[in-house]
Amino acid sequence: MKNEYAMLLDQLTSIRKLRKKILSEINANLKDFNSSDFQVLHRICRGIKEPMMSDLSKSTGLSHALITSSVDSLEELDLVKRKRGPDRRSYVIKLTSKGVEKCQEMEELKNRSIDSLFRSMSKEDLSELKETLKKLNDLMGKYA
Repeated sequence: MKNEYAMLLDQLTSIRKLRKKILSEINANLKDFNSSDFQVLHRICRGIKEPMMSDLSKSTGLSHALITSSVDSLEELDLVKRKRGPDRRSYVIKLTSKGVEKCQEMEELKNRSIDSLFRSMSKEDLSELKETLKKLNDLMGKYA
């Protein structure tokens, strides 16, 4: 049984490497910001409509300081704007029209990158992979 768990951990490492490869391909095409900026913008594009800084920290796993730095960078690029949150101490982040366009560009890059990686897989293998990853995601949701 130990060997099966070791093999499973190796496979999970492969998934992490695959994610990293996809993100690095996208980052290579988006030269105007770094990987943490990308993560923050991606989360804003795909997550809560107007997240608070703390929401971004929780959902990305990045520190509050790194979130602040990334939001500063994204604001300088006119991709997001801060506005006062429900209380005076917090801010919510809102996409600008330029930010919405950048989100669409990032989504297209992500889809092309994923397509190029999985193009050689049969539909059956791809379907099986999707189902397995869905089960893994559901399982991890129980422990998060």
